Amino acid sequence: MNSFEGYLFSKLANIGTRAEGPTYFLQLFDEKELPVIKQANLWQEDSKLHPFLNKKVKIEGEMSPEGIAYTSISAWQ
Repeated sequence: MNSFEGYLFSKLANIGTRAEGPTYFLQLFDEKELPVIKQANLWQEDSKLHPFLNKKVKIEGEMSPEGIAYTSISAWQ
């Protein structure tokens, strides 16, 4: 299990399609951006990630080729 710390933000993906919805990214403190794999359908908000948008967070999970596969998220201390 790895820890990732940074600023959580979102972008709208699949614009103009029926799958239009948010994608999530973690901006690390060195300004590198990593995608965060949401646990919801493409067109839906992720109920665990969405409340932490626009905040500094700590994410526990594993890095995969698609991004961070998270197991938990919490406010950054």
